[in-house]
Amino acid sequence: MAGKSPFEDLKEEHVALLTEMNELQSTVRGLMGGEAGSLGGGAVLRDELGMFQRQLRIHFRREEEGLFPEATRMISEGAQGADVFGSFFGEEAEDDMSAHAALARRADEMLDIAVQMEDAGADESSVQKLRALAALTSELLQRHAAKEDTLIFPMLEKGLKPDQVDQVSERLKEIGSDRDLSDQGSPEEGGLTQLGGGSE
Repeated sequence: MAGKSPFEDLKEEHVALLTEMNELQSTVRGLMGGEAGSLGGGAVLRDELGMFQRQLRIHFRREEEGLFPEATRMISEGAQGADVFGSFFGEEAEDDMSAHAALARRADEMLDIAVQMEDAGADESSVQKLRALAALTSELLQRHAAKEDTLIFPMLEKGLKPDQVDQVSERLKEIGSDRDLSDQGSPEEGGLTQLGGGSE
């Protein structure tokens, strides 16, 4: 295997997502009811949340369409230690997909509130709800990234052969990364999660 492993690449995406989430939380914590005008009527916050949503979308797609199916196929074909971790990986991957769906819903809810703020202003009720959603999303994202970084990725890295890891790398390159995203409209629906499917 030459160059950076796909697991390192996905871990770096976790760092970028967590950094973006921290910045969003900082913006939301400083938001007060009646101050929407200082945020361009909510447009700045909406744009930040829209970018975060798109970053989640491509990251989830890379895992759901690039990593997990390839890993499942390789395990079924007898990857090293498949008899030991194959069923365990299947259960963890399913749980991971549920986490993707939960994070996607939270991102949608936050963006919906930001759009409402852009239209009607930031009343105290919407601000409080957004703060609570941001805190919950941050906690979910931290747990999700930690589980993949410390459990799922090391398990796959140990169990798959170098040429199989290279195959995963090639599949992830085909899908692209959040660094390939242009400033486009709302994510298309479909695929394994709302943010995970559709073509770029």
